[in-house]
Amino acid sequence: MQGGAGLSIEQWIAKTRKVVGIGPNFKAFRAEKGLADSTDSTLFLKSPESLVTGERIELPTRLTEFICEVEMAVIIGKEAANLTEEQALDVVAGYALANDMTASAHFHDGRFKLFDRTTPIGPFVSGIDPMDVTLEMRVNGELVQRDHTSRMLFSVPWQIAHISSMMTLREGDVLLTGTPANPRPCNDGDVIELSSPELGYYKHIIHRR
Repeated sequence: MQGGAGLSIEQWIAKTRKVVGIGPNFKAFRAEKGLADSTDSTLFLKSPESLVTGERIELPTRLTEFICEVEMAVIIGKEAANLTEEQALDVVAGYALANDMTASAHFHDGRFKLFDRTTPIGPFVSGIDPMDVTLEMRVNGELVQRDHTSRMLFSVPWQIAHISSMMTLREGDVLLTGTPANPRPCNDGDVIELSSPELGYYKHIIHRR
């Protein structure tokens, strides 16, 4: 599809009905966690209320530690189901940098991705090759994550086709495609900088209520 019809990221996420993320996907991240390669992926859902834009990010609770993870977000541009990998990119409107924050204390009770305002998302871009993207994250100026989407285990077309085989994708839905190795905890006052030559730059500051 490509091309966002002039819409901003705020206009796109106003349409979002679901946020779907893939589990460990970058090969270096899997190696860091001691995970062998697999022929299938794990998936998770986040609510549309998890999406937030802007520089000031107020976390929903002071009681839970959150992990910051740079990811490439895929924004779906039209309804689709049961896509092939060859068809997958035809339904993509564009892409964005995102911080897929995880409540690390809640891995075992299922709440680790359920909190509001835990997916800060940057400006919308289109017309790029999603398998030729460099992702970086800096925390308070320190480079902590860096990798390239060519080193994903599951490609972006594969992810879109796989997810569409289970659920209908609709305009504005957001897919989170995996994080590089070395995600970091987000503390009150931390300055998070997400950057990519292909996707741009997005800075936000973490605030705990």
